[in-house]
Amino acid sequence: MKFSISHRTEYVYTAAALESFSELRCHPQNCIRQTVLSHEMILSPSVPIYFYTDYFGNKTSFFSIPFKHNRLIVETKSIVLTHPYPDPLGGVNLSVSEALIIYGFERFELFDFLLPSKYISLLSETKELSSKIFQREKPLIEALLELNQFIHQFLSYAPGTTDISTSVSDLLKLRKGVCQDYSHLMIAVLRSTGIPARYVSGYIEPIKEESSLKQPIGVATHAWVEVYLPNKKWVGFDPTNNTVEGEYHIQIAVGRDYDDVAPLRGIFKGYHGQELNVAIQVERV
Repeated sequence: MKFSISHRTEYVYTAAALESFSELRCHPQNCIRQTVLSHEMILSPSVPIYFYTDYFGNKTSFFSIPFKHNRLIVETKSIVLTHPYPDPLGGVNLSVSEALIIYGFERFELFDFLLPSKYISLLSETKELSSKIFQREKPLIEALLELNQFIHQFLSYAPGTTDISTSVSDLLKLRKGVCQDYSHLMIAVLRSTGIPARYVSGYIEPIKEESSLKQPIGVATHAWVEVYLPNKKWVGFDPTNNTVEGEYHIQIAVGRDYDDVAPLRGIFKGYHGQELNVAIQVERV
């Protein structure tokens, strides 16, 4: 599938900012699941943009505006071709116990995705869920799909009830949230089991009314989970929609949790006050 994506972020300052610095992760990834055909970034005010690849392999851009400005507009436009990924869960005929033995030989390489992180705590509650779902003789793939479905049913999709600071502990009590919360909770259970898992940020094609997916129509930004399988492949699971990653998912960045993949972060010098406006469009072309 080919998608046209536009992402416009506008900050309007209460009083003129004297200067600002921003870092962005809004560049779609080139990977086995997708090819970036074009990408451009437009800034207002216009200043030079610099790029680097971060620790997790994400293409990251940054810029500074060393003069007064009343607003900042960042707009990205991309054309991305997603590819079919037939039977992503095939060929892994292992029990949970057998998979954990294999993971043990790769703990050093997978270290970052096995430990707690800024927004993902490993709690007694997540370990209890792990023991119920990931019974040692159960097939690994069966257990992963069961967890994906459990998170989907355990949480209710409720925008505005949580924010980025909402902890895993709070989620277990609230039982509601948005895609980042579904992803954080699923990763917490996976890491409590000893299964490497990472957070994925990206876009999803707005869902049609007749679709079996559950995320609301018109929601374009998205987050899901990638699990490292014993066959050395990262495979995506979308607990918000109780599905595996498909051609309608477009990857932007990966990391330990949301903190590693925030689309835009920065600082400015000036009066404390700003208004944020975001407009995103994902269309099949």
